Amino acid sequence: MIRSLAVFYLHKAGRADARNLSVMEYGLTDAFREFCRETFDTVAAHDYPPLRLATASSPEELSARLFTSGGPRAVLTEAGRSCCLFLVDADFMDSYLEGMDLKDWLRHFFPAIPKVALVRKGHPLAIPLPARRWTKKDQTFFTRPSKSRERMVHLFKSFWMPRFVTALRQYVTVKAGTNWHTPGHNGGRAFSRSPFLRGFSDSLGEAIFRNDLSVSVESLGDLSSPESRTPLSEAQKLTSEIFGTAQSCYVTNGTSTSNKAMLMTLLRPGETVLVDRNCHKSVHHAIVTSGAIPRYLPARWNAALGVWGPAAPEDVRNALKDAPGREKPRLLILTTCTYEGILYPVWEIARACEREGVLFYADEAWAAYLAFHPFYTFGRGSGDKVRYNAVSETGGAHFSVQSTHKTLAAFSQASMIHVSTRFKRLLEDDNSPAFRWLRRRFSLHGRGSYEKFSHDLHEFLRYWHSTSPHYPFLAALDAAGVQMRLEGAKIIDERIRWAAAFRKRVADECGKPESSCFAGLEEIAGPGVDWRAAGYMKDPLKIVLMLKTPQACAEFRKALLKAHIQWEKSSACTILFLVTAGTAEEHFEYLFRVCRQYKRLIGQPQQPRDPRGARAVTAAVSVQPAVLPHDAALCDGELVTIKESEGRIASQFLVPYPPGIPVFIPGLKITKDMIRLVEDVIASEGPGAVHGLFCRGGHAPYLVEVLDRREEELLRLRDGGAAGSTR
Repeated sequence: MIRSLAVFYLHKAGRADARNLSVMEYGLTDAFREFCRETFDTVAAHDYPPLRLATASSPEELSARLFTSGGPRAVLTEAGRSCCLFLVDADFMDSYLEGMDLKDWLRHFFPAIPKVALVRKGHPLAIPLPARRWTKKDQTFFTRPSKSRERMVHLFKSFWMPRFVTALRQYVTVKAGTNWHTPGHNGGRAFSRSPFLRGFSDSLGEAIFRNDLSVSVESLGDLSSPESRTPLSEAQKLTSEIFGTAQSCYVTNGTSTSNKAMLMTLLRPGETVLVDRNCHKSVHHAIVTSGAIPRYLPARWNAALGVWGPAAPEDVRNALKDAPGREKPRLLILTTCTYEGILYPVWEIARACEREGVLFYADEAWAAYLAFHPFYTFGRGSGDKVRYNAVSETGGAHFSVQSTHKTLAAFSQASMIHVSTRFKRLLEDDNSPAFRWLRRRFSLHGRGSYEKFSHDLHEFLRYWHSTSPHYPFLAALDAAGVQMRLEGAKIIDERIRWAAAFRKRVADECGKPESSCFAGLEEIAGPGVDWRAAGYMKDPLKIVLMLKTPQACAEFRKALLKAHIQWEKSSACTILFLVTAGTAEEHFEYLFRVCRQYKRLIGQPQQPRDPRGARAVTAAVSVQPAVLPHDAALCDGELVTIKESEGRIASQFLVPYPPGIPVFIPGLKITKDMIRLVEDVIASEGPGAVHGLFCRGGHAPYLVEVLDRREEELLRLRDGGAAGSTR
């Protein structure tokens, strides 16, 4: 529980005496409590945390009060981790800290937290304020709270009030009456008045059904009409401000839908997209639906752990450069962080992309929280400082998609699309020849137009999202962003510390270094690259426990099930545990007890005895398309057994799940290595672990769809013999 939230007040020494500061602190707390009661209370009043005023008389003192002295830059003080608001006297607005403009310093380390510039009446600011996340108030606004109480509450609402949540609650509790519209359960009455379904209603609670409304309630808003000024559109604007984007869109069908809509917006049939071969299946689906030609980056299979590593920096750079006989790529797609928690140096990749006229698209499905804690910063000493959240101004990616439901407080399927301010400037203000194609694609009256891009994006979103979205999903997306703005630093800080303490306890119990118990950056990414120097980082909120052998891993999983502990994903010798916004400290204690009891099983896996098998796995995902994936997926095809598919061209996906990385992809020529990889998964996990298998009656032989010979010949001729050829 949060005992208090901190408001940092940067002012000249002696400007305010202790009595004035206490009045200011009490006034802030009273206004904050009134705001919370109006905004968050539903039935009973709650004890909301008071606001504690933390003062500093110089930018250097502000930094010292936010971060612990002598420790790494990302180690926050108690006040730093509970900070929710910055008040900055106008005298400091043009000051510098650690070689950075103070405004940039605050934006870099605490981007989502609101900032207020305090000015004296009749003394305008000498320098302009940033357009977003800053507001300007007279210095007496907070020092005389009795005269500005209502305005202070209104200001807090502009910072932290979830727009759609508030409007939905008001409609349900005040305005709703007799329903003559969808959904058919009519506020839950179809369940609560049934003698058979009443238990179902009771188990989920009345509120979930009352809040399940429809687009017939026009006053709340409609995903299909984002231009209208409604609580839903206002909520997305607030989310955009919190995440620091040019635009943020809510999606209720998961990041899978986000990927499909985005790639259809950005790519045209026959254009080339660079993509990590080991990305989620929805990216491959999106490539098929867009009609683009994928060019896969070299895959890095870690045979000892049974996991995929990140794409190497040199492989990314080489793929971006023009090659004779190849179509120039339009888009690069990378998953950051990866399933096992490897974060890419997004700023370096973004710069390399822009030099070549390529857009950078980051799949951040597993890391929606990166913007809310200074830990996710590179170059934490002197010099340039950049962030790992992809669409930050220093991150540099042009787009990111996030599965809010995976790591933040949202219902399953709740997702977001983020468009960076960098992309908006690139489209409207950049004149480089490298991006002439982009300005033509989204042009209005002969100029690159962000409005045209936004229009196209929403048009393709209409292709994919439901016209009857679940309103509690939308409300959860609204609330998740507000929660992270209010208490995100504390939530992430606690979990980083809990995870570190857990790893140390397990290592001490096993009598081994942490690197022998938990897979870090080097263990996952593999040898041959200085990953840290290149800017790659391991996210501590993805705990990858290593087991000595596959048998040890299987035994440990049984022990977890017996202890009623469910993990996220496992490989032959690793088990992945996600630390999320909802993870509690006591969860680590239960997991530690299993680790202590079965510590004999924990340790670095033995190297695979069959190096040829490891090479075969890499070879299985090193094939480039033989025909356009879109064309192959829409063919009639024919069913053949897995063994008979060698040398044929796939017209469907075969996806071992989790993690959801396809082996067979429409348009790929099937190799013996691909078949072996799928058969190994079937043998170890069963046919249900491979999505897409055709099982007649649920039994072998297992079938897969391939192009028939006539279709194969036709597509080879039409595509000039290879999907990657110049068009």
